[in-house]
Amino acid sequence: MNLEYKEVATDLVEWVRRNLLRRQTVYFIFLLAILSGLVTQLSIIPNGSAEVEVAYFISSSSISSIADDPLSLPHKLATFFASEISNSVRYVRAISIIFFGLCTVALYRVLKRWHSDKIALFCSVMFSTNATVLAVSRLGTPLVLLFGWSIIISVLLWIRHGSSRKIAPLIFAVVATALLYVPGAPYFFVLLFVIFINKIKKFATNLKPIALYLGIGLGVVIIAPLIYSFVRDINLLRIWLLLPEQIIWSDVPRNILRVPSAFIYRAPVDPLINVGRLPIFDVASGGLFLIGLYAYRKYIRLERTKVMLITVVLSVIIGMLGQVTVAVILLLPFVYSVIGAGVSYVLDEWYGVFPKNPFARSFGLILVTFVILMSVYYQLTRFLVVWPNTPATRAVYNQSIIVK
Repeated sequence: MNLEYKEVATDLVEWVRRNLLRRQTVYFIFLLAILSGLVTQLSIIPNGSAEVEVAYFISSSSISSIADDPLSLPHKLATFFASEISNSVRYVRAISIIFFGLCTVALYRVLKRWHSDKIALFCSVMFSTNATVLAVSRLGTPLVLLFGWSIIISVLLWIRHGSSRKIAPLIFAVVATALLYVPGAPYFFVLLFVIFINKIKKFATNLKPIALYLGIGLGVVIIAPLIYSFVRDINLLRIWLLLPEQIIWSDVPRNILRVPSAFIYRAPVDPLINVGRLPIFDVASGGLFLIGLYAYRKYIRLERTKVMLITVVLSVIIGMLGQVTVAVILLLPFVYSVIGAGVSYVLDEWYGVFPKNPFARSFGLILVTFVILMSVYYQLTRFLVVWPNTPATRAVYNQSIIVK
């Protein structure tokens, strides 16, 4: 009898070691715990709500309103169900935070494919603790959907390198068509199609007919409401393309320059998501970003570089049209990919100088970790302490958290 108990205990320990103690499982549990804490804490920062959050909550609280304007449909549908549960803006913020968590996981998987587990973990933490990223991610509006392109890239890498030829294309069709509801999406998909047209054709020909037709069918069904809304109201098409009612050509050069300036010099004044005109980067992340740009000279022919260039071109177009904040938010996941290249370059150079000295190698890793932790500390302090207590932020978030 004791022998049987020992065998059962041994099997149980082996199952735990094989399944629950796997690195991927530990990472998932860790990220899930962080996401749960974020949903709880970030949804009450600041205590009040902004007019734009209240207006969005009201406009997404009925099916008829959503049918009239289905832009950002995935977020609006989630908001509609949340409004049936409670009339608190906190629930809408929770939706944004959950989507932000998915985007962070997708970014981690992308960086893991492009670099390594360690670099992916470093940069995912830096991205998820950036003050501007957090401010966008807890906002009760669909602005967080602009981070969704990391999900697209992650699924594309899954299709390219994964073993699933049935599920991955269907997931890509659903995710891609759902994100087509995001204003500005057509630019990204058109540029992506132009760059990878040959590989897309090759992949489509290798797919089983049933998977191809099912993917196309799901895509058509999901995108149909958007097309119908354009037929009913052509003005929605202009909003979808991020076209202003009137382009002020004299402002075009300045708008283009404001996009890179937001990261290293000064950001547009927007108390909804930022403190004054503070740039998005701190000294550490800005330095690693510049090193990453230098490091990318070795990756100029790789697909990841083409993806970066696609995003830059898209952001330039959007910024040129006057949507500077949208352009900056769109770039955020990708600039942290460049930071990942910077971290990787620094460590590689350090290890090259000390190829066989374990103490020196460990010191280099500790030093880089310390720099990243200082960046994280600065960004979290800026978001949790400085931003909510700024007079401009309080003036914007002056509405009740409960929508009446």
